[in-house]
Amino acid sequence: MKKPGQAGHQGLTLIEVLVATAILAAVLAPMLGMFTTAARGYASSGQETVALNLAREHLETCLATGYNSLDRLPGANGTWQGCPDYPGYEYQVIITDYNLLLQVKEVMVRVRPVNDPAGQVELATLVARWP
Repeated sequence: MKKPGQAGHQGLTLIEVLVATAILAAVLAPMLGMFTTAARGYASSGQETVALNLAREHLETCLATGYNSLDRLPGANGTWQGCPDYPGYEYQVIITDYNLLLQVKEVMVRVRPVNDPAGQVELATLVARWP
């Protein structure tokens, strides 16, 4: 075996360098796609988490308000309202009579990002009149 610097030692040819570069590019290209897909998924899951927490907050407000005051809540008429603390999100509260005889209402809260209505989150519960 000859050492570098001795006569007859050959380095890498241009063809070998080009083949190695092509193989490296073929392996790295799909990995770059994975990184962009992961970044998009991370961003959308963050939006969904914020929307879910806002929906929980509004649903808890509805429960704390009680049966008799549900119709006076902001957004209770089914129109979309902006979230004051989160300007990129809007919500609506839909209140329907579930059972008139038992005095039970269904409360549905919807929250969605303004820039992505497909990322809407819905939570629903029943509220009964307590004597």
